[in-house]
Amino acid sequence: MLKIIFTFCFTVLFSISAIGANLTITNAKVTAIKIYETTDDSLNIWIMLDGNSRVGPNPDNPSVTCELWSHDKAIHSTALAALMAGKNVTVRYVDRGDKSYWCNVKDLTIMAN
Repeated sequence: MLKIIFTFCFTVLFSISAIGANLTITNAKVTAIKIYETTDDSLNIWIMLDGNSRVGPNPDNPSVTCELWSHDKAIHSTALAALMAGKNVTVRYVDRGDKSYWCNVKDLTIMAN
C-alpha cells in the first residue's frame, strides 16, 4: 500500500513539474504574420502583435523576450482572420522548451468588439 501511495505521489509531482508556465496577452492586434514552410512540408507561422516582433517575457526565462510561433492550423486561420478584420486578440503562449526567444502559441482567440 505504501508503495502505491509513493508511486502515485511521484507521478503527480512529475506531472505538475512537467507543465510549463504560460502567459497571456490580451487586447493585442495581430499586425503581421510570416509563414515559413518547413522541411517536412508543414507550415510554421510567426505572429507579430502590436507592431512588435517579440513579446515578453519568456514564461520560463524572464530575461528574454519571445517570438510567437505556431504549427497549429486553427491558430493560423484565427490569426489571419484577426489581422484581416483588424480585431483584437487574446494570446496564451508557453516556452518552446529551451528557454530561448522562441515561444509557442497555445491559444489565440478573437476578442468580441
